[in-house]
Amino acid sequence: MLMTVRKRKKVRRERGYRTHGWGIVRTHRGSGMRGGVGKAAPMSHHWIQTIKGLRPPVGKKGFVRPSAVTEKTHQINISHLEAMIPSLLNEGLAVKKGEKFEIKLEELGYTKLLAQGNITLPMSITVNKASEKAIAKIKKAGGKVNLIE
Repeated sequence: MLMTVRKRKKVRRERGYRTHGWGIVRTHRGSGMRGGVGKAAPMSHHWIQTIKGLRPPVGKKGFVRPSAVTEKTHQINISHLEAMIPSLLNEGLAVKKGEKFEIKLEELGYTKLLAQGNITLPMSITVNKASEKAIAKIKKAGGKVNLIE
């Protein structure tokens, strides 16, 4: 036979007591021990997280151009292009004619040629856009750039 336990309900027992047996006020609110909601106090007690980049900075800054106005370019540097030549020859995407390598960057998915790095092999490159320094470096190596307009 079970005995009945006579116990006052907690609702009655802790009426008027602020935390109802849960320690400090914020511990039993269902959302943990977090320091606020949303962008609460990023300039005060979350400042270290703001500095480390874990929280967004306060306020708005800058301007984003509409995507309809911006032009997306896929760029490649001449040093990367020179490093890719053996694999391009194997895949049939580049052709060696005499001393020069002929490459059509449009077929590779690139729209612009940039000048980072050095180049030693003479190349004949067909591309939509190229920087002036890239054209100069390719000419210096004995190649040429054909721009598609």
